Amino acid sequence: MAMELQRLMEKVSHMDVSLIAGKGGIHNLVTWVHMVETAEASDFLEGGEIAFTTGLGLGTQTNLLDLIQLMYEKKVAGVIVNTGPFIEEIPQDTIDFCNEKNFPLFVIPWKIHLAEVMRIFCFAITKDEQRILETAAGFKNAIFFPKQEELYVVPLSQQGFRVSWKYSVCMMSLTHTATELPIRLEQLVTSLDTYARHKYDNFAIFSHDAEILIVAANYSENELHTFIGDLCSRASQLLASGEAISMGCGKLTKSIRCLWKSYRQAKSIQKLQENGKIDHSLIFYSDMGIYKLLMGIEDREIIQEYYDKTIRPLLDYDEKNDSDLTVVLRAYLNHNGSVKETADELYVHRNTINYKLTRISEILSMDLSQLNTRLQLSVGFMLEDML
Repeated sequence: MAMELQRLMEKVSHMDVSLIAGKGGIHNLVTWVHMVETAEASDFLEGGEIAFTTGLGLGTQTNLLDLIQLMYEKKVAGVIVNTGPFIEEIPQDTIDFCNEKNFPLFVIPWKIHLAEVMRIFCFAITKDEQRILETAAGFKNAIFFPKQEELYVVPLSQQGFRVSWKYSVCMMSLTHTATELPIRLEQLVTSLDTYARHKYDNFAIFSHDAEILIVAANYSENELHTFIGDLCSRASQLLASGEAISMGCGKLTKSIRCLWKSYRQAKSIQKLQENGKIDHSLIFYSDMGIYKLLMGIEDREIIQEYYDKTIRPLLDYDEKNDSDLTVVLRAYLNHNGSVKETADELYVHRNTINYKLTRISEILSMDLSQLNTRLQLSVGFMLEDML
């Protein structure tokens, strides 16, 4: 995890630290601190650090601008220059470079001990990471082990999340990323978390397996739609070329003890999006129509049993005989029992559709001309979309 540079600098606002260039990068993310006095020391930078220098190692071969350019190339979050005997003032060419690159450049007088500033930064980053990890662990326990309240009620209460608040879970799934998935998810989580902290309160954003989970706490229905809609737009802006997200948002719960229900709803909606069964603009539980009723079935065995007795026999037949009867039946139901429209969609003759419908009726032992039968099978396909 990382901490926003601006938030980090607020921790030392009393220590006469001044930003003199690169204001556009003040929201960069800081992973740790590093002392960089020479060009050789910059080789140990991994990116994301806040770098410190006194100019002790500068000489005829390396000046301050050279050193800062190396830091910038290493994707350092920003640099703090300790002005004094080695660097009396910051050259204008260095200031111009940092402004051009939006690379934050701070100065701090010699009388301030850098060791104390670094200690404050390290403590703040560690403490923030601990808070994030504990909050994420608490919400994961609330979602996946709801009956074990000792794992989440007290820990989350200590982080300011009250038991009686209403909660909602939003789930995002990322596909087609060129970067290793856990790394990419962590990048998105950090960016979304940093973005949201400027505008919203009472939320948590964290990753779980291949998912990004967003928990909103103490929000009204309208506030939830605004919050999740904003984060959805932000996530879309953060996507690299070829990446795509699918997502869903469960309804607000009565308390934190029901968080698992909202998660299951969010996951079902995300799965429907991912499988192309609903439009990507449909995110919220309230948009789901008849799917809301099916998502309310808590016993997964009931869903599986219904599916096994309606659609599964036809799917098994298709797999065994390399046929497309399941595709024909779904198209037929989507067109409200119109043979002509089904034939037009599948680019085959009406007689072919009629023949296959007769075969489907025989396999399922159902009369497809009956509205009740078609309704049962439509529900079966909806359950399949959710499985």
